[in-house]
Amino acid sequence: MTGALAGQVVLVTGSSRGIGAEVAAKAAEAGARVAIHYRTSAEGAQRTLRRVRDAGSDGHAFSADLVDGRQAEQLVRQAIAHFGRVDALVNNAGLTQVGPFLEIEPADWAAIIQLDLTAAFHTCRAVLPSMVERGSGNIVNIASRLAQIGVAETAAYSAAKAGVIGLTRALAREFGPRGIRVNAVAPGVTETGMTTGLVESEEGRRRLREMPLGRFGRPEEVADAVIFLLSDASALFLGQTLNPNAGGYMP
Repeated sequence: MTGALAGQVVLVTGSSRGIGAEVAAKAAEAGARVAIHYRTSAEGAQRTLRRVRDAGSDGHAFSADLVDGRQAEQLVRQAIAHFGRVDALVNNAGLTQVGPFLEIEPADWAAIIQLDLTAAFHTCRAVLPSMVERGSGNIVNIASRLAQIGVAETAAYSAAKAGVIGLTRALAREFGPRGIRVNAVAPGVTETGMTTGLVESEEGRRRLREMPLGRFGRPEEVADAVIFLLSDASALFLGQTLNPNAGGYMP
């Protein structure tokens, strides 16, 4: 995808590590300037920034708590002030949840919904006006296989990510006629620092048996799907959910 995003500015939330960091690095390799977002991990954001610059691209790191709509708006304003515009948004920031449903505290439920779903609402709401004004733009939301199949003891996370897919489709219908494409990527288990405990557990081994490919995904493989959706090669994709999940779910 070398040059596929040349001249674009891409904002990637939660890009201090994991899938977000890979998306940022690959966007830079594809020619984009990259706005790196982090909440607390300034060190991780700087590592991602070095990768962006090593790819020969321009980047800048911004901090924001996206649960707060005002901070999401400020993030977008800062990115536009620094780069001149934001052509594409990748909503990647999120938090996993595992535990029996009856043991979920209301505060924990709210925290998952806020970070995994409401934060995407805030960032989309902040970035869309400038895209509408230009008549072009691209949003890719990171969902999850769990949103599609349901897995025991992941109720909050599954519900939030199912909401992300619904949000994606609704925005694609509303803003597609205005030149803005909105799509989603729903990975299966992906080997990142956030999933190490799962991958090495009995539950992880059970899920691995569900994968016809016989292995879990890698962050860079999920990032490839995102870059495809950001590029003109996916011009006919609106409201779609790509599934880099090693065959764990076949819609």
